[in-house]
Amino acid sequence: MAIDNPPVIFEALTGNRGFASQMTVNKRFQDSKRLGFFSVANISSKWSEDQSKDAMIQANLTFELIKNIRFVGGTHYTPTTGLRPTAGFLYSISYKDLLLTVNPRFIGFSKNSIAEGFILLEYKPRINANWQGYSRVQILYSETIKDGGHARSYLMLRVGASYKLVTFGIGANWDRYGPLKESKENFGVFVACRLFR
Repeated sequence: MAIDNPPVIFEALTGNRGFASQMTVNKRFQDSKRLGFFSVANISSKWSEDQSKDAMIQANLTFELIKNIRFVGGTHYTPTTGLRPTAGFLYSISYKDLLLTVNPRFIGFSKNSIAEGFILLEYKPRINANWQGYSRVQILYSETIKDGGHARSYLMLRVGASYKLVTFGIGANWDRYGPLKESKENFGVFVACRLFR
C-alpha cells in the first residue's frame, strides 16, 4: 500500500573525516491533492573546518501532472554557485517498505546552467511490529550544459535498522567536485528520525 504523505526525514552521520546532515521533505499541501513541496538539504563539514563550505539546499513547489509524476520548480543553493532557479520533474512513490524518488532537473537558466539527476532508493523490510531493516542508495550527478563538464556528484550508502521512528547504522559518502572531480569521502555511523508523519 502506498503512503500518500511520507514523513520528513532528518539524518546525521558522524564519520572519519567529518559530520554530514540531510533533511528530506516530500509533502503534499494539506488541502490540495496536486500541490506540494519537495526539498533535500545537505550540509557537511570536515573536522578540520571552522565553517562548513559544503552545502546544497533545494526548495521546490511541486504540481502533480499524473499520478506520482510532478513538475517541480524552485530554488537551488550552494556556496559555490549561490542561489539559482531550478525546474524539472519528480517521480516519487512510497510504500511501507520501499521509497523511490527520481528527480531530473535544470539549475540556472543561463550559459552556466547545470543538468542534474537525483535518485534515492530506500528499502525497509519489516522484522516485527517495532523493528525494520534499513538500506539506502542515494545518487546525484550534475554537469554543465555548456561543455558537459562534471560539476558535482555523490554516492551515499546506508545500512542499518529502524526501531519505530528512529533509524541507525553505518554509512558512507563519496563526493566529487568540479571538472577535476576532487574527492571527499566520509565513513561512519548515522542516526535518522522520521518527523511529521
